[in-house]
Amino acid sequence: MKIAVVGGGISGLSIAYNLALRKAGEIHVYEKNWITYGSSTRSGSRFRVHFWSEENSRFAMESIKRLEKLAKKMDWNPIINRTGYLWLLSSEQEIEIFKKSNEMWRKLGVGGVLLTTEEVRERYPYINVDGLAGAFFGPQDGSFHHDYVCFGYYSLAKSLGVVFHQKTEVKDIVVSGGKVEGIKVGDEGLEKFDVVVLATGAWTNIIIEKTGIKLPVEPLKKEVCLTEPCRYFIKPLVIDLASSAYVTQTLKGEILGSIDYPLPQGLGDLETELGFVKAWARAVAKRIPILRNCRIMRTWAGYYMMSIDNSHIMGRDPEWPEGLYVAYGYSGHGFMMAPLVGELLAENILTGRVDELMKPFLPTRFKEDKLIPEKLVIG
Repeated sequence: MKIAVVGGGISGLSIAYNLALRKAGEIHVYEKNWITYGSSTRSGSRFRVHFWSEENSRFAMESIKRLEKLAKKMDWNPIINRTGYLWLLSSEQEIEIFKKSNEMWRKLGVGGVLLTTEEVRERYPYINVDGLAGAFFGPQDGSFHHDYVCFGYYSLAKSLGVVFHQKTEVKDIVVSGGKVEGIKVGDEGLEKFDVVVLATGAWTNIIIEKTGIKLPVEPLKKEVCLTEPCRYFIKPLVIDLASSAYVTQTLKGEILGSIDYPLPQGLGDLETELGFVKAWARAVAKRIPILRNCRIMRTWAGYYMMSIDNSHIMGRDPEWPEGLYVAYGYSGHGFMMAPLVGELLAENILTGRVDELMKPFLPTRFKEDKLIPEKLVIG
């Protein structure tokens, strides 16, 4: 079998590695720019297992287990660190929502802790608790180094014989007789493949819509701020639901974070906006006053690929051309979901088996009205 994986980010790398591990045949990865160029290298480098939907929580739990296990085989240390997520809650309604969700999380074995404002003050003295009603702490959540994860997958895949084509743009998918025939690369002719997997993130729609397929997914630009390094004191990722800002600290000491700021949908430039920087800085300075004079060193932007239900899409629709698969629409959760996506999708491609964890995320859910509404999207 000859397989083309289009996209050299975390999703495409995980898929290629898992296919090679299963001796799927001749595997090629095509990347328009260079490995990790897109949103993968623009990640906030965090993972969590706490989602409103049980399907996403289960998937994320199993996915991070895969990454932790694989870390022992990688040439690069992904620096996985379960520092926790701290949600700051500003109303009794939010507390009740987290209480209810925590019942589900406990059944899954990842229950968290609800904190009073006094407990927040004692545990995290740097947080201004004015206006807070309480907090929820998820100790199973944490961080990793996004580039090291990507290059870990890259080196493993390459060692298994995966062929990488960087600076090589896939222009189109060629279909004949209801089957994938191959791809058109740059200005060259047809490159024949039995299977094509689209893992091109925000650019997926550009390619897949040429085959007549339309999925309810749109790219949304997101921005991140990073400050000068300072003494390490913020261990968890702190999410202030009142302002929608999040803030955390890297092991080097930089303060990193973002805020839900109105930005245009669709593909565009990846320049950052001063309005976003101001909004985030004000929110962070209000909630963690000690950061008021901390200097912002740089900002960057990437894309959340937002599906209509904020849950990822993987696999294929039987009505699609035979041999065509997708993995995208992660809605900001790509890095934490990709390790398991790669494993389950590789198995699906080779055997046709749809794992129970994969089944809810098939693209057929949109026409079957079986959406997975996920409202706990951060940033």
